[in-house]
Order: sequence, then C-alpha cells, then structure tokens
Amino acid sequence: MTMAALPDHNRLTDPLWLKLFRNYHHLITALRHNGWVTDVETCGGEFNIRADLGNGAELVIHCGDALPIDPTKVPGWIMVRQEQPDAQNMTALYDSTPEGPQAHHGTSLIPLLSRIDALNLTTARAHTSASFVTPQGVPHHQTGPVEATGTAVARLYEWGQQLVTAEGYRQVWERPENDGYPLAVLEHVGHIATLRVTPWHD
Repeated sequence: MTMAALPDHNRLTDPLWLKLFRNYHHLITALRHNGWVTDVETCGGEFNIRADLGNGAELVIHCGDALPIDPTKVPGWIMVRQEQPDAQNMTALYDSTPEGPQAHHGTSLIPLLSRIDALNLTTARAHTSASFVTPQGVPHHQTGPVEATGTAVARLYEWGQQLVTAEGYRQVWERPENDGYPLAVLEHVGHIATLRVTPWHD
C-alpha cells in the first residue's frame, strides 16, 4: 500500500495549516501509511487531526482541547470515531490524557496506533527493524512485531526518538516520504543505526 495523498483543499499553502501539519507529521504520516487521507482541522481554532476511513467515518484525534502548536505540550491523546454526515454520532476509542483510562501511555504513539490496529480497519501489514553496527563492524539487529503499517511507522519514529534523546544519536539521513517506506540512518561516535519499515506479505 502506498501512502495516502494529501488532502484536497485550499489550505495546503496556509502558514498555520502547514506548521501544524509539519509539527504533527509523526502521527499524520503513520495514519497516511494506513491508507487514509489525513488532515489538520483548523476551523474556529479547534485544531485536531482527522483521518478519513473512506467508509463514511473519520478518526478524530485531539488532546481534550485544541491541539497545541507545539506537540511537546500535548498531555495525551483522545481518539473518537465520528460518523458522517451525523457529526454527533461519535464513539470514544482511546484516551491517554491524565484522567483517561489509557493515561499510563501518555503521548506514546504506539499504543494509540495499536488501538486502531485492533479495529481491523486496514489490512496492510509491516514490521519495523533496526540494524546497529559498531565502529569495529560488529552488527546487532532488532525486529518489531508484524502490525498495521501505520503502527510500524509510529514504532520507527519512537525508536528513533529514543536513540536521539536517550543515547545521543543524531539523524544523518532519511528517505524522502514519497520514495517508499520509511528508512532512517542515525550515527553516534562511529556507531551506525539503520531503522526501516518493511511491508509484510503472508
């Protein structure tokens, strides 16, 4: 499955829309890899992320209030399924805000995307892998589970964040998003880490 197209509207050049789309790219890209056109809603200042499931329903993701411009300020995620055209027909699916039932997950994307995976809304599967090579050439490999492609993309992002924030790696290259499945190369004092998402075919 290829990544879903960008939404079709006249806000694609709007500075606020572009900033929000870029700031939340880690979540939006994961949803697009599940095959869903994903947008940032900015009408009335109620910023949220909407993924069109293609069956008359949308996933709407926010944090209780309007999403902040700075995603590091998000306290947790709330996700509902909204049926169209009846916007009042909503089903709560996930809440990791401080008072929510999934509060222990905080802002982690993997549990959020895994909840979507459990709904069986997409058949595309993939897995995340990490290959490490020391300066002496000693390799080490790590592989994640087979899961929905969007969840695998979220896992790659969070593995990369862990390497950067906790282990001092820096990203030196990333495959352009339109060139295929995510692939990133990171380096730390001669240690090389390659993270990739690979499609899974039964």
